[in-house]
Amino acid sequence: MAKLNPNSLPELTKSMFLGQQKWSASNWDDTLKKHSRDAEKLLNKIKIFDLWKEILEIKYGGVSNELIPEIIMDAYISVHFACMGLYKQANVCLRAQLETALRLVHFSTHSIEFKWWKDGIVDQGGQEWWGKGYDYFCRLEEVKAFEKASNQALFNVVKKIYKILSKYVHSEVPSFQTTQFRLSPKYKIDLYKKWSDNFKEVQDCINTLFSLGFSVEFKARNTNDQKKILRIIRFEKFKKGLRKSLPLKFKGRI
Repeated sequence: MAKLNPNSLPELTKSMFLGQQKWSASNWDDTLKKHSRDAEKLLNKIKIFDLWKEILEIKYGGVSNELIPEIIMDAYISVHFACMGLYKQANVCLRAQLETALRLVHFSTHSIEFKWWKDGIVDQGGQEWWGKGYDYFCRLEEVKAFEKASNQALFNVVKKIYKILSKYVHSEVPSFQTTQFRLSPKYKIDLYKKWSDNFKEVQDCINTLFSLGFSVEFKARNTNDQKKILRIIRFEKFKKGLRKSLPLKFKGRI
């Protein structure tokens, strides 16, 4: 295949292409000079979904084989956008990842609704399948036991991070990607760190939710696999809550 010659492009397309190449390369350089170790840790968090795919494929393969690749790709693209300085888009991807993870847990036991959702034949009128205020998940016995054991309301955390990410989706002013004096994206340490914190919190929520929503399959795994998943979660109260409520039969800190 012949190499692209930018000079062969129409005027506006050429200008966009060359400008994008320039600011993208600059932002990648600036980001990785300061945050390569952090980016490596975030990418390692994404690898855990390969394990989840393996855990779920026997019983829930019809749903998980379709949704887990989307969960993985949303996370990867979020990292990619953040390294380009596209923090708004990076956070939008995180909301999509969280939504897809919630759908995976719900649809794993609602195969008919999953088909309706895929076929687009049911109009929920903007309402998600799990009801107002995450009602479906809050009724799960595993979630109730976890919250009692950890003294943490999991879906208050989910609600909080979802609200933060939604500001980027709806372009609320504090989440704009442009400024009065600059249109092209630029690496900014504070925006990177804010996105990175959001990324970690989303992975905390998803892995906690999966551990509870698929508790039978999670508990059936060996201790090493259980520990791999728990290590993704930063909050000690979440880890302790999972170990106590499921319960998990291994000793020592994670």
